[in-house]
Amino acid sequence: MNRENMTQDNPRPRIVFETHETDDILFVESLCWRMLAEAVTDRRSPMHTVVVGTAAGGIAHLRTVIIRRVDTDVRKAYFHTDIRSGKIAEIRASGHLSWLAYDAARRSQLRFGGPTVLHHRDELCRLHWQDTKRFSRRCYLLPEGPGLPLAHPDEPFDERLSGFSYTSEESEAGFDHFVVVETDVDELEWYYTHNRGNRRARFRYASGGLLRSDWLTP
Repeated sequence: MNRENMTQDNPRPRIVFETHETDDILFVESLCWRMLAEAVTDRRSPMHTVVVGTAAGGIAHLRTVIIRRVDTDVRKAYFHTDIRSGKIAEIRASGHLSWLAYDAARRSQLRFGGPTVLHHRDELCRLHWQDTKRFSRRCYLLPEGPGLPLAHPDEPFDERLSGFSYTSEESEAGFDHFVVVETDVDELEWYYTHNRGNRRARFRYASGGLLRSDWLTP
């Protein structure tokens, strides 16, 4: 059985793999999803921020995002972004997204991905928007889209945005720019490093269910 480790410096209960447990591939698969699910609500989790990868013109593009939701029963992962972001066109073009999460303390790297859809102004988008905090909506209220040159870089930012002095009602204007990105994970690969021997496993899914699990050469 895995043990939960808690210290004064790290009060968060942490999943710690026992060496013999890494021989149980189904146990490993369940723990991978547990780590991702815990990262959604635990801001101190190293997997709370993940890297997502797209491709355009034969060039890979990587961004760090916050994992916002994980549906472990159907193997889906979500994050939020702005409809004006450059990654939107790249996701639309390929219909696919790659994710990377890493936790050094747990010696675990997770690579996963699959078909990806964008939720904009639909019911799921509205549900996620209602759960956002007022201060989190600031970036969606900016007049320029993310990554674009500032028209007047020498001018100070809007004081009302910098000071969070806008009201909750005024923040609703940001909904038009808000997008929920949903990946239906069809493959997940776990890599674990240990001085007694590394482990590597791949899991493939179909319709949200585990289709195949394989040990790989580390």
